[in-house]
Amino acid sequence: MIKVRHVTLICISGLIWFGVGCFLLQLGLKLLMSVIESPSSSGYPIIDSLSSVFATQQAVVLLIALSLFIGHFKGKYVLGKSVRRGVARILTFPNPTHLSNIYSAKYYILLGSMVLLGLSIKFFGLSNDVRGVVDVTIGAALINGALIYFRLALAMRKGDSLSSAS
Repeated sequence: MIKVRHVTLICISGLIWFGVGCFLLQLGLKLLMSVIESPSSSGYPIIDSLSSVFATQQAVVLLIALSLFIGHFKGKYVLGKSVRRGVARILTFPNPTHLSNIYSAKYYILLGSMVLLGLSIKFFGLSNDVRGVVDVTIGAALINGALIYFRLALAMRKGDSLSSAS
């Protein structure tokens, strides 16, 4: 089994979050942009509710901005706690430790349930504007959480305390 240092394990976890976040962010942006490409077709509940105040393009830009804003705060305050717990868990293992110690069993169950939730959203046919908002929000949150992983790893490399890194 491959053994890696704590800092490496934290960086790998950050890279995973960053990769998934980038994937969801670009997917959500594509879904929202598809609303602009076919504005005449109704069936976009969020866009339709904003259409009395904003043009379609303006509504999409507003949704993207709001999704990024909410995702930033979700990543910083909600996922940030999860990142810190994950890093603290990694630090309980001997250094270097097995790569398999990157996540706990409960975390893998959570990941599986999130993947199933994402597939069910696609399966149940939610509109592109709703799916786009969800994907952009979660993508931005994951990217922000990944940045916290990277900050903590950098602080460990420098020998700083982890509390000062966030």
